[in-house]
Amino acid sequence: MKENLAKPKQELYIMDKGGQLLFFYSNLQGKTTEDDQNRLLTASYLTGVLQFAKAASGNLISSFEMGKSDIFLKKGNMIELFYVLIAEKKVKMNEKKADKILTLIVEEFENCFTPEDISNWDGDLDACIEFTPIIKKILK
Repeated sequence: MKENLAKPKQELYIMDKGGQLLFFYSNLQGKTTEDDQNRLLTASYLTGVLQFAKAASGNLISSFEMGKSDIFLKKGNMIELFYVLIAEKKVKMNEKKADKILTLIVEEFENCFTPEDISNWDGDLDACIEFTPIIKKILK
């Protein structure tokens, strides 16, 4: 049996413009309280980077590197959300491939949820749990 640590990590964060995490997915199994704290810290960090980049250049950035990972960003079409894909460099994700994946994710998410669903969202990350199988299929 292969250990999950051998698999390159891919994570998806879907956040509102204020940095509130709506959905999180990781291809690695297992969950600890520390993981929840790390997710929230990562979401806060990403929000700060997005806000800084927009303030500095007037534009959203689409990708950057952080340690052993590449980070790719996309803004929603009909719902003002940010979609962030983090892939370890071992995944060999380039910007074109990441944009294709994120475009699919945005389309699927916006087919599952309406702007009203998001504006009425109560902060429960499990509210979007039905979206997980779709993400697994896209990030396979």
